[in-house]
Amino acid sequence: MNHASIATIGQTLMEHSKTADLDGKRGLVVELYPFIFGVKERLSARAISRFLNEKHDVKLSAVTITKALNDPKKYWNQFFDTIEPAVVTYENFEPSEKREIFLYDDKGFKAVQFPGREILRKQLLKFEIAQSIDLLREKWFSIDFETRVKARPYLAERLLGKVK
Repeated sequence: MNHASIATIGQTLMEHSKTADLDGKRGLVVELYPFIFGVKERLSARAISRFLNEKHDVKLSAVTITKALNDPKKYWNQFFDTIEPAVVTYENFEPSEKREIFLYDDKGFKAVQFPGREILRKQLLKFEIAQSIDLLREKWFSIDFETRVKARPYLAERLLGKVK
């Protein structure tokens, strides 16, 4: 064993923590959470970790995955934080669409068309709306329907919390 002093070990640990991409890993587990949640009944945390490492060179430990799976409310909420601005933009563009409905309407959402010559407000927001729709297609509608339905109680709880 290396006979470095405790202070030296502690200082190098502190330096490492400042340079390590810990936020990237935290963000990665949030971004991947819906998919991890979706396969949890078929694969163990260790199997998920191994698959991500071997197939995609993504290093998420089984411990990190287990921690995320043991706190679904926290991780679904963090994931919803990443898509909520796009949801709000879409709701403002299409006020008749409520998130409780359109987030689970694959056919309806995929058929969204941009206005030709509608009111000026919609024209000015067209780029922002296009970005929001793209983000929702990439991050939300790429998740299989069954997993999104399983996430519904977490989303409903979140929405109730914002009403209060």
